[in-house]
Amino acid sequence: MQQVPTARDCMSTYFVTLRSDTDIYDAIDILLKKRASGAPVLNEQNDLVGVLTEKDCLRVLSNDAYATLARGTVADYMSEIKASVQADMDLFGVAEVFLGNNFAILPVMEDDKLIGRISRQDMLRGIQRLQHSIKEEKEEEERDLQMKQKPSGIYELQNLFAKHRPENVAALFSTLHRDEY
Repeated sequence: MQQVPTARDCMSTYFVTLRSDTDIYDAIDILLKKRASGAPVLNEQNDLVGVLTEKDCLRVLSNDAYATLARGTVADYMSEIKASVQADMDLFGVAEVFLGNNFAILPVMEDDKLIGRISRQDMLRGIQRLQHSIKEEKEEEERDLQMKQKPSGIYELQNLFAKHRPENVAALFSTLHRDEY
């Protein structure tokens, strides 16, 4: 039976993070430089305290429209974490969290610490991996069934014997031997 991938199997561990006390303009520079649509925000103890998205950064403009640009830190603009997933959560559970929210990326947590992030693209790769595994498993079952019904050579016969307990193989031979007489 195929094992369903978990968030840990599909997550990325290489991503940009920000500190809550970082100047908002420095944070925007980091997001642009790293081509990131957002970043988890950590405090001094490396606890996840929020997320800064592109949309959050747009509030810099709306706060002082047309006058001077607003000032502040990441903490002044970040959004609270409304959803996260646990590292051992399977893809089905992670999909439910994605479907219940509009987030493109979710933090992956373990023991209340941020250990990764999973995106919708990561999920698609996980679905693809699961689909390929299921297909390979079915093909293997079909080959095994064909081999059991009529082994085509000594190699297949050896593989067939290797998959069964010796007493079962002995019983099969004694039955075959009895049928010949």
